[in-house]
Amino acid sequence: MLNGRETEKLLEQYPQYRDAMFCRGYLLTTDAQVRGEAYPFYGKWKALDIRNFRLWIHPYQDYTLVRKENADFLLIGHAYDPFHMVAQEEQLLETCAQGYPKGETAFFDCINDWTGIFALFVFDDTGLLAVQDCAGIKGVYYGTVNGETVLTSHPQLVADLYDLARDPFVQKLVTNRFYNIGNRYLPGDISPYPPLKRIGANVYLKACDGAFSVHRFFPTEPHPEYTSSEDYDKAIQKAYEILHNGIDLVSQKWKDGYISLSGGTDSKTTLACANGLYDRFGYFSFQSKDTEIVDSEAAHRICEKLGLDHKIYKIPSENAEVEDFDVLKEIIEHSSGYIRSLSDNEIRKHIYFYRRNEIGVEVKSWISEIVRVFFDRKYGIKMPEKLTPRHFSIFQTRYFLSPSLLKKSDKIYREYMQKFDLASPKFNYEHTDLYYWEVRMSNWGMMVTTSLDICHRITFPFNNRRLMVLLLSLPREKRVTDEVHSDIIRLANPTIYETHEHVQNKYFKSKRILLEKVYYKYRTIFYKDRG
Repeated sequence: MLNGRETEKLLEQYPQYRDAMFCRGYLLTTDAQVRGEAYPFYGKWKALDIRNFRLWIHPYQDYTLVRKENADFLLIGHAYDPFHMVAQEEQLLETCAQGYPKGETAFFDCINDWTGIFALFVFDDTGLLAVQDCAGIKGVYYGTVNGETVLTSHPQLVADLYDLARDPFVQKLVTNRFYNIGNRYLPGDISPYPPLKRIGANVYLKACDGAFSVHRFFPTEPHPEYTSSEDYDKAIQKAYEILHNGIDLVSQKWKDGYISLSGGTDSKTTLACANGLYDRFGYFSFQSKDTEIVDSEAAHRICEKLGLDHKIYKIPSENAEVEDFDVLKEIIEHSSGYIRSLSDNEIRKHIYFYRRNEIGVEVKSWISEIVRVFFDRKYGIKMPEKLTPRHFSIFQTRYFLSPSLLKKSDKIYREYMQKFDLASPKFNYEHTDLYYWEVRMSNWGMMVTTSLDICHRITFPFNNRRLMVLLLSLPREKRVTDEVHSDIIRLANPTIYETHEHVQNKYFKSKRILLEKVYYKYRTIFYKDRG
């Protein structure tokens, strides 16, 4: 693990990789002393003054700024509106600016229409407001350092600038040998550096004079429940239209888009909803380990049925085959704050696509996992109506032989659940669905996407709040069996549905489910929340 000064020395030795450090990142700060010609910006990051803030933004990162008399609106990333078929961010921000003075409801109603990966910042006389895309995929970390307000996509960037000390708990957690079992992310809203916290999906941040507060804006009411066959069919049709429109807008925004495919439920649904637009995209899978061969070959057979050209990228199988592997691995791990713990095959995949530089935007699909009742299937049991901090902890990672780390995680999650108003289910939204949406996707999903920023742009047609509400309004029993996704596929492209190609999720195999159930019972049966 390198500190900022050591990483700076590394990039002095390998200046050709400076663009890979904190790729597609940003820094918003009130600190006017930050020097743009020095590490990590090297005179390449663009600087913009917005009221009393300065924005530093990576040269590959998309952004849009609309200045108005009473407020300035900054969108970092990209967005598009599949309801009104708006592809350009400037037009979206103009509409957003009209809604902002009317109050919170009008403002968030506008944003709820948007698909994409973005962080939206509003600057006015009361301070700053920050809110993310539907699933919180564009990272927003915030805090006060040396008396200055900072907001960033990469906490390690701030740590390097200010020589921050790493959180001892985080260091113990990520170096624990069981941390790499399952998904890897930190509990609650913490970062590797104590001055910085993270926001997530369905909340917004207010910042004023170094003070911060987090507020929930969604959900504000129960979602519909479509139980009749007529309502169900209408909802399936609407879901298809939203996805199809979003994919259409992607093709308008970028001419070199590729849909990545695995043969699984999520990517098949995206591919089906691209029907009628197939000539606008390329299609690909990759093989960086043995288990991905099955995925890519299933995707290839589906594309053959559709007459589509499908590329399978074969990632080098040995580190020695990759030029400067150790250097680029250090850059990737440093950018992530040393909390992703990527395997070498994943690092090789990152480097491979970083060097190819041929994909303008990758269309990915796994945001749709939010509605697929994941935890019931993973553990083979019905989850309780109300979750405890212990549930949040064990959903996050394994804590074998680590009682002190587990207790600390419980404490962090207890505070997080209160701070983010997530201690109980909201209306008729299931607690586990909200956890998957607001914690797992906004944390693990955000970190995965941020690390992949070194490769190329990524977009998710599923990453739309109104679409998530629509899908969660469909019967639970149809969501847990993937009947919802199957019916969308059948409507959108019957040929894909009739191929019967399906790659089973590794989590849903019987032996794995049994082991997960044993661990779940072991960690919850005697737990009492004494918060």
